[in-house]
Amino acid sequence: MAQEGSKQERRENVEAAKTAFLTDKMELTAEQAQKFWPLYNEYESKRRTLVKGYRSGYRENVEELSEQEAKTRLDNMFVIKERELNLEKEYANKYLRIISSKQLIKLYRGEREFTKMLLKRLDDRSASN
Repeated sequence: MAQEGSKQERRENVEAAKTAFLTDKMELTAEQAQKFWPLYNEYESKRRTLVKGYRSGYRENVEELSEQEAKTRLDNMFVIKERELNLEKEYANKYLRIISSKQLIKLYRGEREFTKMLLKRLDDRSASN
């Protein structure tokens, strides 16, 4: 249980750092941030739910799949990627009621930068262990 708490704590710390990082990158005003972040969190929650369904089949050994099962898996993967893109487009339109197009581009860039930074820290941490 203590490990779960620390896992939840780490997730919350990462989310808080991400919010601060992206707020800075996007140069959000206080008013924009107040409107933007609840919408962004709603999007992230919906996207996570979508992706979770798509990743659940990854645990299976590919070698044990029949060719038909593998084809079905690929078809499902593309359906989910398409849904994810549609969700992203839907929320981009909602974001643009709050932020500028330039700020939206900065959001997308900032997300990639944050992920790279996080992966680098994890890599550095595992290299030092």
